[in-house]
Amino acid sequence: MGKNNLPNFLCIGAQKAGTTWLDKQLRAHPKIWMPPMKEVHYFDYVYNQDFRRWITWHLRSTLRRELKKVTDSSKSIDWDKVSYLSSIMTHEEKFTDDWYKNIFSASPGDAISGEITPEYCTIGRKGIQHIRELCGEVKIIYIIRDPVSRAWSQLKMNMVRNGDYHKAVNKNKKIKDMSYFRKNLRHPSIENRGDYRSYIPEWDVFSENIKYIPFKRIKSEPNVVLQEVSGFIGLESGFEFVDASKTVHQGSGLKMPEEIRKDLKELFSGQYDFLKDRFGQRFFDDI
Repeated sequence: MGKNNLPNFLCIGAQKAGTTWLDKQLRAHPKIWMPPMKEVHYFDYVYNQDFRRWITWHLRSTLRRELKKVTDSSKSIDWDKVSYLSSIMTHEEKFTDDWYKNIFSASPGDAISGEITPEYCTIGRKGIQHIRELCGEVKIIYIIRDPVSRAWSQLKMNMVRNGDYHKAVNKNKKIKDMSYFRKNLRHPSIENRGDYRSYIPEWDVFSENIKYIPFKRIKSEPNVVLQEVSGFIGLESGFEFVDASKTVHQGSGLKMPEEIRKDLKELFSGQYDFLKDRFGQRFFDDI
C-alpha cells in the first residue's frame, strides 16, 4: 500500500483524454487516496519551464479554493486539513522532493495513493528518470486519444482560457471568425501535448509498470476500464464504481470545421502511423 509519502500510481496524460473522469472515479474508491488538487504539476514544473507561472497560479488558486471549502463548512472545521493545506502553500521550498513528499504525507498507511497530471507525459528523459529515482516502482497510466480529436478539444479549451473563443464563436455556436482558430492552432502546446511518437518510447523504461488505455473504451466500457486500472495499481476487484458512465466535462458541441480537421490531420499524420504500428489495429480503432 502507501509507501514513504510517495505515490503508488501516476496518470501522465494525455491532456483532454478523460483524465478528469478517471480522477473523479478513483477518488470514489475507499482504498485510494489522492491529493486535494487533481493536478500537482511537480515534475512538469521542474522540467518544463515555459509553464511555471501558470502552474504557480494554478496551485495557489486550487489550494485557496480547498481551504475555503474546509473553513466555510457548516460542520465543525477540520483543523488538521487546514494545517495540511497550509503546509503545502507555505512550504519553505515549493516544487522540491521534500515538498512533493509533504503533499502525500496525508495519505493513510493502508491506502493506495496517486495523482493525475496530464502534462507529465511531456517531461522528457530527465523528468522520467527523476520519477523512477524518487517513486521507485510506481505504476504509470497513459490514456491515448485520437490525435486530431484530442487537439481540437485542447484548442477550444485554450481559446476559452485566453478569451478568444467567444470572439470567434457566436451564441448559436456558429463560427464567425476563423482567424482566432488559426492563431491558436499554431500554439506549440497543440502539437506538443499529442506527440505520442516522441513520448511513448521514453516511458518504455517502466516496462510492465505502465498501462496504456485507448480513450474510446472509457465511453464504451467504463466499468471494465476501471476494474483493469484497479487491478493494475494493486486493488482487489469487486468495488462498484457507481457513476462510471457519467461524463465529467461536457464539450462545447462546436463541430470541427473541415479546414481545421484537414490541418490537424496533416500535423499529426506521423502520429497515426506510429500508434498503429506500436499498438496494433484493435487498440488503434479505440483511440
